[in-house]
Amino acid sequence: MILTVTSHKGGVAKTTTAMHLGAYLERRDGEGSTVVVDADPNGSALGWARRGRGQLGFSVVSSREAQERGVVREFANVVVDTQGRPRGEGLRRLVAQCDMLVVPTTPEAGSTETIMLMARDIEELGGPAEYRVLLTMVKWYNRRAAQARRSLEKRGVPLFRSEIRDRAAFATAELRGLPVYEIKGKGARDGWADYEAVGREVTG
Repeated sequence: MILTVTSHKGGVAKTTTAMHLGAYLERRDGEGSTVVVDADPNGSALGWARRGRGQLGFSVVSSREAQERGVVREFANVVVDTQGRPRGEGLRRLVAQCDMLVVPTTPEAGSTETIMLMARDIEELGGPAEYRVLLTMVKWYNRRAAQARRSLEKRGVPLFRSEIRDRAAFATAELRGLPVYEIKGKGARDGWADYEAVGREVTG
């Protein structure tokens, strides 16, 4: 399976999503089954892995190393953390080369409007890849996620049923270079449960 995590907007938990989908697939399919490819010039996934010093439980490589090694043949699951705002030929390649595009977005109005632009670009390209929008960084104390979901569904945008709540444990996990299930506390357990639910939708 090849998953591509991408977005037209920064600050939407793109790398967090790529890393935790990688963690989910590795736990589901066993040791050595999954690699995350860091195709973002910011190198956020590689930085996460360096801080963890091998404790992530799955491989993280640069896009150059992925090409040199041929990771599509080496691993059962490949999760690509892309550069932000792919357009034109770059987006065309993403659509052509994966099984699913996972498009994270926060519920704020500006983010959902940006998602509409990306959805239009993806649909115009066509191609074999399915895409779904994932609501992330959802605050428990407001209704923006429900409003965003209704707005996007009304416009025909496919969404995951699951969503990712905003939890401090994710920042702790990134800082320590670990998946969130290795962090102590209820928030971390609940955060991992959110990504497990998304993982089940991806693979179901």
